Amino acid sequence: MRFDSSIVCACLLFAASVAAFRLAASWRSRLYLRFAAMLLAALAVTAWLGLAAVAALFLLPLAATALAVAALGRFVRPPSPLAVGLMLGTALALGLGAALGGPLALALLPIAAAALVLMAAAFQGLAMRPLLSGAALLAVLLLLPGENLPGLMLFAAAALLGLARPKPSAAQVEARRDGHAGPRIAIARRRPLG
Repeated sequence: MRFDSSIVCACLLFAASVAAFRLAASWRSRLYLRFAAMLLAALAVTAWLGLAAVAALFLLPLAATALAVAALGRFVRPPSPLAVGLMLGTALALGLGAALGGPLALALLPIAAAALVLMAAAFQGLAMRPLLSGAALLAVLLLLPGENLPGLMLFAAAALLGLARPKPSAAQVEARRDGHAGPRIAIARRRPLG
């Protein structure tokens, strides 16, 4: 029996999707992150069925756009529902156009735009993990034309988990209420000599 790494990577993508779905319970743009998690879980299932090469062409543009909308809502401000609908509708139309026999660039365009929007929003929010999430989306963009499904699924999982964040612990919430972000450290003042 031959070892198939795409099944292992599909299992990892599915686990990352479930984890991101559960971690997104605490912030205001969780709906879009959960939508992206479900789209990437669907990609993992299609990899198990052997249909991931076609499904990736319309699932990845939608998932990348949903990640970009989640990043905008988390770091800048949530876009209007009309703008979100236009962005997701355009990504769906371009992805379906590529899946139905159009040029591959139709599927790559929304992924590239979403990666740049995600990176710009994370840069404005001074967040490193989501910035790396945008870089992982750019790697997905590079791997999609070559149909390197195991690498594509791993970078998609990294992009998804890079934007998910857990709920703050009770100690972190208490520290914010007290007005300090870290542990209290006593700093001795230097006394003048003499």
